[in-house]
Amino acid sequence: MNKTLKKFLDVIKIDSPSGHEQRMITFIKNWLNKIGLNYQIDKTGNILAKNTSTCQPILFCVHMDTVEPGKGIKPIIEDEIIKSSGNTILGADNKAALSCLMTAVENYLATEKKPRSFELLFTVKEEIGGGIELFPYKWIKSKKGFTFDSANSLGGIILQSPEICNFYAEFKGKACHSSEPNRGINAFTPTIKALNKIKTGELDNGQTTVNIGIINGGEGINIVADNIVIKGEIRSYNKKLFINNLKKIQNIFIDQKNKTNAKLKFWTDGYCPGYEHKKNSIYIKKIIKIFSDLNMKPKYYLKSGVSDANILNQVGIKTVNLTDGVKNPHTTQELIKIKDLNKLTEIIQTFLLSY
Repeated sequence: MNKTLKKFLDVIKIDSPSGHEQRMITFIKNWLNKIGLNYQIDKTGNILAKNTSTCQPILFCVHMDTVEPGKGIKPIIEDEIIKSSGNTILGADNKAALSCLMTAVENYLATEKKPRSFELLFTVKEEIGGGIELFPYKWIKSKKGFTFDSANSLGGIILQSPEICNFYAEFKGKACHSSEPNRGINAFTPTIKALNKIKTGELDNGQTTVNIGIINGGEGINIVADNIVIKGEIRSYNKKLFINNLKKIQNIFIDQKNKTNAKLKFWTDGYCPGYEHKKNSIYIKKIIKIFSDLNMKPKYYLKSGVSDANILNQVGIKTVNLTDGVKNPHTTQELIKIKDLNKLTEIIQTFLLSY
């Protein structure tokens, strides 16, 4: 069994759903002690490790958490493909990149007499938020960095990632028996009218998406509902459109509140900033050159999800998210090919040598 594969099988068997990464934190600490890298851990559990020399460091970022169902993962290897037994995710998001990074760093330190400066950031809660956002960025000296957190074939470069946040609206009315509806205030009335006015799906020629995902409320079929909560999400590749559409949604809820006697609470959370990298920038061109030297044809993605790269770019660390070879992430059909694990290790080790 090759080194990368063994490490990957080891780490995916360590339960670490978002918010419960302590066993992975301990595993990474032990590994860092073994290979002799200094590290710091913040209050949230994020780990920053460093190899220091005279040159400007480069940052590599991976996350330690997984989505659910992510406990008791039992990997199966069939036809050189790794997948789970079917009851859980595999955890290749992001433990494929994590294990490849660990192997690449081990190989690099073992073969280079004068290894360059680099920093390794292992984050928590990437899948739910509240991890890297709280990191003390003054600890990081790198000006540029990489994440490998996009489930597409290897060789992909993410050029854009959207602004995103969750929004919530809560209408509060007054409960009463359904036989005397005029004695109450039905919170469903402004809810239904507001939802009929909010445009969902793709907007702005595909630059923006709006989704209403959850509606909770009501106590019984013979009780006028006094409390309804609506939960949704907005994301856009254009910050101005993001702000304008979010404001429109809020104003629709306010307008319907004003037409009834119901009360309204509107709030947002989980904001993640977007970013854009230019294809002709020096930084991207260097990545293209490395891929070409590895006999890989670069692919470019103008639409993507969010990752730790969004936050790192916001704080001034120019970070490019690259593909990881994972397929079907966040599902029980998640898988990765052994050859892609080995290739990703080679990619990361080449980056260590080239930057």
